[in-house]
Amino acid sequence: MKRLGFSLTLSLTLSLASVLVGPCSFAQEVPASGEACTPKPLREIFTSGAGVTDPGVLQFNAGTQTRYGRDGSEAMAFPAEVFLGITSWFDLRAAWNGPTSLKDPQGSSQSGGADPLFGSQIQALHQEKAGLDLGLAYWHKLPRASVEKGIGSGKADDTLLLTASRTIGCWEFDLNAGANWLGRPGADSRSRQGVGSLAVTRAFGAWNASLDTFALAATGAGPRTVTSILAVGRDISPRFCLDLGAEAGLTRGAERLALDAGLVWRIGHLWGKD
Repeated sequence: MKRLGFSLTLSLTLSLASVLVGPCSFAQEVPASGEACTPKPLREIFTSGAGVTDPGVLQFNAGTQTRYGRDGSEAMAFPAEVFLGITSWFDLRAAWNGPTSLKDPQGSSQSGGADPLFGSQIQALHQEKAGLDLGLAYWHKLPRASVEKGIGSGKADDTLLLTASRTIGCWEFDLNAGANWLGRPGADSRSRQGVGSLAVTRAFGAWNASLDTFALAATGAGPRTVTSILAVGRDISPRFCLDLGAEAGLTRGAERLALDAGLVWRIGHLWGKD
């Protein structure tokens, strides 16, 4: 989320149709005796699952992220998210990349606060009745970060995504497809950017491993990018999960490497039963 052209989006969607809505050999997989086999998608580094937060539950995600550009530039941020379940089909979300530090190829540094984002997610279908989870996710970026320091664009952005998920045995598949509407510095118009991603998660007892690949269409500000994230997470209690991840850019337009670490804290019910 939040970072494919529509042709690639369509290709991803069609290639996964048999997995998300049809029979699959994975469904025959039987976990070893005593093995917990419920995949849990990790902290949303990019792809969003189609499920929403349980009603009344407050969840907090936080992490650190360091990015290394192909030109020698570096960026460090401390992303955080808060999810609040409102109903069984709707939740509210807020996100912020926290204090952000940038270093250009010449070694000059800038730092400041990032742009906050506010959004929500709707779940229209549930796997138990429809064979897959299906929903919509929306984010709005408020332009609060410094334009002079190169941290923000000074313009509002919007993201709308179709989200689909299906669990098959020890596996979970999450697919996102949609678009960003990006504000352009010095212009009143916005550019539309196609977005697509696929995350595949496998449960290994208390451990989860995930491969998350996303693509962003080219815009006037940059070329098409494709990036893959390999992440592992472990439940340390019913409320806490820790994760580590590494991102690799698969196209010249993508950043060379990024390292991520974070946690998911299911704080609990603000109303209803815990």
